[in-house]
Amino acid sequence: MNIIGGEKRGAKLAACNSAAVRPTGQRTREALFNILHGGRFAVSVNSAVIIDLFAGTGAIGLEALSRGAQKALFIEQDRSALQTLQANISKLGMQDRAVILAQDALTVTRWPYPQADLVFADPPYDSDLAGPALDKLFAIKAISKQTLIVVETRKTDPCVLSPHFSVIDSRTYGIARLNFITLAPD
Repeated sequence: MNIIGGEKRGAKLAACNSAAVRPTGQRTREALFNILHGGRFAVSVNSAVIIDLFAGTGAIGLEALSRGAQKALFIEQDRSALQTLQANISKLGMQDRAVILAQDALTVTRWPYPQADLVFADPPYDSDLAGPALDKLFAIKAISKQTLIVVETRKTDPCVLSPHFSVIDSRTYGIARLNFITLAPD
């Protein structure tokens, strides 16, 4: 698995040995950043604050940092994934722009960071964790009306969300679906 674009393009990322971690495929990751770069949505990765929820190896957040994001906040609880994530951040020399929150995405109680411009959530397939995790980010004011949220699901699975959120677009790549989401209008 490599960084696809930006200042660290071509850098190899370490893989995680945990069965609980399923990295976003390289083709899906490339498509995501092409969509974001294309201007379809009113968010730019450049200078953005990113939340990589269920971060795993950190491939999405690190890709965003490589492409100019100001800061990436990685939320992950799996011990093996956390070790791999820390190693990947160090290998790329991105410690000054990366924050690791080593905890369950459903138990974050405070948000002393800037609100996110972009959230990427890649929970385990068949878990239905995306909705409750996004509700938690909403409750602690980690996101705003301007935040673009991308949730990866299996293409055959629904993206179950509370009424706070609206799916505005979705794209399928292989077995994965990227659901583009914003806070619902008042």
